Amino acid sequence: MSSVAIAQDLDHHDHEGLHFSHPIVSESPSPDTKVRVDYGFMDITEDAEGLSQNGLRLEAEYAFHPSFSIELDVPYRWQSRTSESTESSLDNVSISLKFANFAFAQSGVLLGYGIELGLPTGDSEKGIGSDHIVEFVPFLDFGYKRSRLELVSFLEFAIPTNQAEDEEIETELEYNFSSLYHFGERLEGLVEFDGETVLSGEEAGETVFNLAPGLKYRFLRSRMLAFGVSAGLPLTNHREFDVRVLASIFYHF
Repeated sequence: MSSVAIAQDLDHHDHEGLHFSHPIVSESPSPDTKVRVDYGFMDITEDAEGLSQNGLRLEAEYAFHPSFSIELDVPYRWQSRTSESTESSLDNVSISLKFANFAFAQSGVLLGYGIELGLPTGDSEKGIGSDHIVEFVPFLDFGYKRSRLELVSFLEFAIPTNQAEDEEIETELEYNFSSLYHFGERLEGLVEFDGETVLSGEEAGETVFNLAPGLKYRFLRSRMLAFGVSAGLPLTNHREFDVRVLASIFYHF
């Protein structure tokens, strides 16, 4: 199938004529209506007690309009150390408002912005999320689409609030970049980067940066159901993990 035909097939359901396939690690800048389920695994071998984490995440997004959507993110996590039993808990639930600007859609450019609200639904005693910190995360996003290639980037500023008296205020700058290529009607290849820099607190200035190659496959010609897998590899000495695997199922309505 030609590149033009693939692009037309990808965009047939979007009123503005510019819609992005959803990355695995990053987000899509175009509002969408979908359900996503993730399974993730991280091994943190630099932890003195050999920490490993497994998690499930349910993400539901509804687009009220091609330029606006609301997203609900519900994660649950299990973690264990070599010398301890496994602990599990609901992690912090988040709600996001995403807006898209199609002013430059004819050039293949999509600009967007929004805000994410992180709710204190975790368990601080188990070290899974927080039971009191509320986090505000305003973000900017950018998408560029040309034929089979899609480029996406997000910039987020995480602001925690409602800390306890003995807790520091640690603001973070989070960023990611995704390059997605359509090999055909069903197979997509991705190279993604994600990272964060601590802006305040004891760890101010520390930066992590990760590489995440991945693949997505669409099972139906209608393109409604897709499966993706990504392997995360740290690129900096300071790291959040040593190995990260993320598997996702997407269903678009």
